[in-house]
Amino acid sequence: MWTGPKHSGKTSSAIRLIQMVRTEGFKVAGILEPSLYYNSELVGFDVLDIQNQKRMPLARRKKDKSTTGLFNFITDGLIFGNAVLSTEATKLADLVIIDEFGPLELKGNGWRRNIDSLLSCSNAIILIVIRQELKETFQQLYADFPCPELEAIEEKSTREIIALLKNKRQSK
Repeated sequence: MWTGPKHSGKTSSAIRLIQMVRTEGFKVAGILEPSLYYNSELVGFDVLDIQNQKRMPLARRKKDKSTTGLFNFITDGLIFGNAVLSTEATKLADLVIIDEFGPLELKGNGWRRNIDSLLSCSNAIILIVIRQELKETFQQLYADFPCPELEAIEEKSTREIIALLKNKRQSK
């Protein structure tokens, strides 16, 4: 788990991690959800394929504040993200990053099916970006899987991921 409070730089830290992991010669796959701002206001998120940098709209802030939830999710963005997270698309990766596991996934939607599949059958290290307030629920949900917590903004967390990757490479 790559954790931190809401809007604390988890995605930005993941971007730095990707650069360092690639420098070490490892393959990285998965998705990032960069925030979109307009006049300093959060207006939405895109989904970004880490392997090829292709980007699609994922969610946009609702104009009608009386409805449930702050964002409308865009079907094409969800389809794209799920394709990027498929076991086929990630099979050559050493590290798969999923940004992020949120309320949508807690309800069984969003990236949830792919997360379950990757945790069950991928040979890669799976790094799941998650808000601090959801980590206990996530740990309960995935109690059968080892899920150490790494604080996203801590430099030592990046070093720990690289060490895990190197150890895994040596054990092959």
